[in-house]
Amino acid sequence: MTAAERAAVLDDQLRRTYETHDEILRREQADARGAAESAGGGGGGNEPPGGGQGGGVPNGVGGADVAGGGNRPGGAPGDASQQPTFPPPDDIPSGRDDDVVARQLREAAMTEPDPELREALWDEYRNYTGIGN
Repeated sequence: MTAAERAAVLDDQLRRTYETHDEILRREQADARGAAESAGGGGGGNEPPGGGQGGGVPNGVGGADVAGGGNRPGGAPGDASQQPTFPPPDDIPSGRDDDVVARQLREAAMTEPDPELREALWDEYRNYTGIGN
């Protein structure tokens, strides 16, 4: 196989990987928007793609959901719709620009029933995102 043929094969593999990744992102964004709307977020249509809360990021190895939270009591794996949500404190911004870790902290805090643990999670969120520094 010539160098050009090898390059073409590798380009094709890269293109397929990008297509797969893009499809996974589209599904995750749609799931996050649906979860935000069903939680009363409404959406309003002004939110950029990928915004909102929740949504796991598949790691590409067997489709495991890294950020989805795994098995949660009272629901299917990664199913936050069965859990009560608690509003964020007043000093917490919308979370529109949160990265994966910040979204995980936000989701954990919003679904934590224990007020002390919930506040500890919000403190960790503040520390991680640099709020109040």
